[in-house]
Amino acid sequence: MQTHDFFTRLVEQNTLGPNMLRETSTEIEAIYECAACGEEHSDEWDAQRCCRPPVYFKCPACSEKCDDEAEARDCCGASGECQPRICPVCLSGGDTYQDAADCCLHTHPSMTGYGRQRVAEDVERGTPWADAIRAHACH
Repeated sequence: MQTHDFFTRLVEQNTLGPNMLRETSTEIEAIYECAACGEEHSDEWDAQRCCRPPVYFKCPACSEKCDDEAEARDCCGASGECQPRICPVCLSGGDTYQDAADCCLHTHPSMTGYGRQRVAEDVERGTPWADAIRAHACH
């Protein structure tokens, strides 16, 4: 008796039988991939929530990052202690108060670099732009 013929025939039979049939689906499934980590999800909403970036709220006056909306509202809104980080002349935004003071105030006829620095420091502490410029116009 030849054993290899038995196995060959058994394998041939099994490939035709139900045990070797692959499950096939005619339905095409949509896969949603998380943009951050690449993990696949079957639901678009799950993919969007997978690696959700942290959300911060920006104070409208000083552009400070706050953890929640109430903190951003209370940062400068109620107290009015912060002045906006914008050039008081051309209203361009600045990353810092010093940038905002240097934007157009460098053309002020009697204000030096030291005066602009003092203006930026005062405004950062809550002094209105006009008062700070008036106080350091001759510095």
